[in-house]
Amino acid sequence: AFTPLGPEQARGVLVWLHGSYDTDTQPSPPEPAWVRRAADRGYDIWRFDRTPGHDPLAAGAESLARGLTALRQGGYRRVIVAGHSRGAWIALSALAQPGLVDGVAAFSPAAHGTSPARREQALADFSALVHAAVHAPDTRVVYASFADDPLDPGPAAQLAMMRDVAEHRGLKLLPIVQPKEPTGHMGVYEQKFDRLFGALVVRFLDPEAKRIVPRPRAASGKAPT
Repeated sequence: AFTPLGPEQARGVLVWLHGSYDTDTQPSPPEPAWVRRAADRGYDIWRFDRTPGHDPLAAGAESLARGLTALRQGGYRRVIVAGHSRGAWIALSALAQPGLVDGVAAFSPAAHGTSPARREQALADFSALVHAAVHAPDTRVVYASFADDPLDPGPAAQLAMMRDVAEHRGLKLLPIVQPKEPTGHMGVYEQKFDRLFGALVVRFLDPEAKRIVPRPRAASGKAPT
């Protein structure tokens, strides 16, 4: 959680979407360490939390779009959305609406479980998801996948889709695919990810952002729905 500057003072807003989880007795998953780097460069950090065990993709995408539109209309100059797993899948849906976001960061996007029988459907749905992107040459997209991820239906195939979309929609793409470390579905949450890639991700999403005095942690905003 972070102390917000507000739309007039902040450089922009970054909305974080956690992955799915099944219990209402635990707090929602936190944002990973690299998000602090965005806060240190003038971004307010908001979260888009969803209901445990009830997290439909289409409804989540619609709710996210409403929230991002409200943040933009509220005065934030730059809007970035980032997520992990199911949250990353929903985050990518923002590319389908013109002017909704300036950047998307998707870490280990997944929404079909681990069954090999669902691999073909998972890839087809991912293709439909990313090919719905509109032409947006100023939009920056980070796509990350990690080795030994049982929820990843095909890193090479998904990377090819992302590159195709970037080429034909004019998106700027930063792929982080199957690095030596970290590994696993939760790779973005490891400190190694922040150490190796955190600064790179933030610089790519906003190359002109400058580091400011670190802000104290406090209650982060909740994205409007």
